[in-house]
Formats: sequence, structure tokens, C-alpha cells
Amino acid sequence: MLMHADNSTLLVVDVQDKLVPAIADAPRTVAAMKWLVDAARMNGVPVVLSEQYPQGLGHTLGLLRAAAESAPTVEKTTFSCVAADCLKDTPAETRSQVVICGIEAHVCVLQTALELQAAGKQVFLVADAIGARQAADKAVAIERARTAGVAIVTREMALFEWMRDSRVPQFREASKQLLQAAPSLPFQDALACLPRIDHIGGMQLWREGKLEAIIENRPGQAGSLAIYHALYRDFGAITPKAARLGQWLYGEHAEDARKHPGKHPNIDRLFSLEVLGGGYGVRLMPH
Repeated sequence: MLMHADNSTLLVVDVQDKLVPAIADAPRTVAAMKWLVDAARMNGVPVVLSEQYPQGLGHTLGLLRAAAESAPTVEKTTFSCVAADCLKDTPAETRSQVVICGIEAHVCVLQTALELQAAGKQVFLVADAIGARQAADKAVAIERARTAGVAIVTREMALFEWMRDSRVPQFREASKQLLQAAPSLPFQDALACLPRIDHIGGMQLWREGKLEAIIENRPGQAGSLAIYHALYRDFGAITPKAARLGQWLYGEHAEDARKHPGKHPNIDRLFSLEVLGGGYGVRLMPH
């Protein structure tokens, strides 16, 4: 059973302002979703956006709304889009195949996938474009969906099955824009995926018992504080592995830092960890 562009809908489940920052590895997951939306656009696959209680949880992230500007947005309070009957009069109702990405994998995404499957749709769950707060929840959601007969796929599977032939006009565009580099986000879009730092006054970085740097919650440093705080949350310290993710989060600023050493000291520090090893312990400063 292949995905067909003329019979597929891409359903993006609940990728909302106030939900995303709680998701593990949120920026890279969102980048994968944006990649998938772009792939759908290139191949004429309609997109539908769902939102869970947007009055309280906010709306779909701006970068996804911009990438799918003509997509209908449906609202719900039930976790499953099917239980809410919110897909009525959208392409997800009229087309037989539904390709699903979004959050959270084990709640709204899974319930929607299982109920679409039960309703007779051919359902494809994009494993590298769904997220949850805990990796274990995502893993179990994928296994449960697979057991129920939902097809587990990847972004590239969707893209290549929608195209089917290297001679189609969109192949060159897809090759250039989607296949030659890993998904990425501009700096500001990456920041929108990170936990809030309103409660933090700053962060001290310690190495071998010595205070080496302070990043404060003030203009000019707040973005770096958000990135370092997210790395600390996920890794427990600023390690070489955390530093590699941090460079990705800085996006275009990391490129500028490579070209102009000394201009971005907080990024230079991440570069140095890959060379010197070790890492920084962290002490958070109250606001």
C-alpha cells in the first residue's frame, strides 16, 4: 500500500504555541513537520491543521501556518479529531488516505490514527514527524498504531511515494530544497519551540570548580539563555552532545559565528566543547 498524492491528505495534529515547548526535542520535531508540509505542497497534497482547545493552548505555530497558508484549521476539545467530527468537509474526509504528523504521539495523534483506521481510511503515521513529552510514550504509540494496522512511515517515504517518478517536475525542487540537507529552522522559529524562561534571571556556567560565564535574561542574551536552558533541561549539563544540538538551534547565527570568531561568544563556547571535550555545569539564577 503506497501513498498517492492524488488521494492523500496530510493531517497536522495540534502543533500549538503552548504545547510545543513541552515536547522532547521540539525544534527538530517541528523542523521535520515543516519539511513534510513543504513536501505536501510541492506534490499538491492538501494539508489540514487541527487545534486542541486553542483558546487555552494557542494556535498552530506560525511557521506551519505560513507553509500551509490555504489549509483549513479545525478546532476540537476531544483528543481524537474523529471523535470531534472536526474533519467533516475537509480533504481528510473526502480522500481515502490520511498521512499524520503532530503531537502528542500517544494522545491526540494516536487516538486520531486509530479512529481513522477504524473508519476505513488508509492511515500513515510519520514516525520522524511526531512528538511527545517522553520518548517512551512516542515509542509505545508507534508500536500500538503498527499493531492496529496503521502504516508506520518516514518523511522521505511520503515524499518519494507522492512523487513516484524522478521525471516529475517537482523532483528537482524537492531534491534541492528537501533532500540535500537535514531539516532546519531559523533562529527565531527555533526559540518559539523552547521552554519559557520568564522565571529565570540567568545561568552560571561552571567548569572544574570555576565560574567561567554568566548568561543573563536581558535583551541581547535572552535567546542564548533560552537555548542553554533547553540544553540543560535535556542533557543535565552543557556537554559536547548538547553543544552540537545548540549549534543547530542557533541556525543562521551559528554560520555567522563560524565566519566571525569572537562575535558570538555563547556560540563560540559550544564550538570549543567539540574540540576540548568536557562540559559546563549549570547553576540557574532566580529572576
